[in-house]
Order: sequence, then C-alpha cells, then structure tokens
Amino acid sequence: MCTENEIIKGLKSGDEDAYKYLYDSHYGALCLYAAQYVKDSFIAETIVGDVIFNIWQKREELNINYSLRSYLAKSVKNQCLNYFVRQNRLEEIKSELKTEMKLNEAYYEGEYTYPLSRIIEEELDLKLQDSLNKLPELTRKIFELSRFSDMKYQEIAKITGLSVDSIKYHIKSALAKLRDDLKNCFITLFLLFFL
Repeated sequence: MCTENEIIKGLKSGDEDAYKYLYDSHYGALCLYAAQYVKDSFIAETIVGDVIFNIWQKREELNINYSLRSYLAKSVKNQCLNYFVRQNRLEEIKSELKTEMKLNEAYYEGEYTYPLSRIIEEELDLKLQDSLNKLPELTRKIFELSRFSDMKYQEIAKITGLSVDSIKYHIKSALAKLRDDLKNCFITLFLLFFL
C-alpha cells in the first residue's frame, strides 16, 4: 500500500492488507482519541472496533472524499457522541423504571411473598444464563472472561491462543446474540411498567 487512494480502494474492495494497514496505522491513535471523549479505554476500544467493523460491513458504499485520517477521526467522534446519547437515554429509562418499580413494588409486596423486583431479577438472570448457554463454547468462554473476570483482550488472547482481533470478534458476536435474545424481555418489562 503506497498512497492513501490505494488504501481507500483496498478498503472498498475488501483487501485484507488495506485493513491490516488501517488497523496497524490508526487503531492505537483512534483509541486514544476516543478515550478523550468517553474517559474509558475499554469503551474507546469498542467504539473504534465498531468504526473499523462498520467500514468492513459497508465497504462497497464507502465514500471518503478527504483524508482517511480525517474520515476515521470524524467517524470515531460521531460514534462517541452516539454513545453518550444512548447512555443518557439508558440512564433516563433506568431512572424511570426504578421509580415505577418502587411505586409498584409496594403494591405487589403486600400481595406476594417476594418483591416484584426480585422476581424480575431472577427471570432476567435465567434468560441471560440461557442465552449464554446457547453461545458457541469458545465465544461464551471469551465473553465470560471479558465481562465476568474483567480480563483485557490481550490477556484473553494469551489464554486462548487467539489474536486480539479474534477476541473482539467473539465478544461482538456474543453481545449481538445477547442483545437479540434479551430484547423481548426488556420490551415486556417496559410494557409491564409503562402501559
């Protein structure tokens, strides 16, 4: 890869060397850039990984009219801003749910032996465990090491003998599956408390 135009053409055509160049040349700097916004290195790495993954997914539609570095920086910045919007909305929903649950809990506690929140928590735990059990064994193991043992990608890569990119792929796959499996559960909770 010599010129930026050749790199961009390589990205559009799905050339692995172009993506390797992109990762080797820009990943670290983009993670530092994202961390300045989100103040969390793990979230920053996830955001940058999403940007690079998105370039791969939409490679045929890729339209870079200015420098690659500027395009990447703008994409990362936009993802950081989207992250804040999602976080703020999530916090609003959590706050609303907590308030609603406290109001409803007093009613249900009088009629039932267990508080409603405990029943819901147990149901969520069961659904989460069921969803985790449906994952391929390696993907589940990697996800559990990352989320439940607080291990970094590099540590998991050493344990499993896989590359850091493979670890990120497995975690991204696990999150997508969990999100898909649990979305109906959250919709049910929302309907239960707000309708």
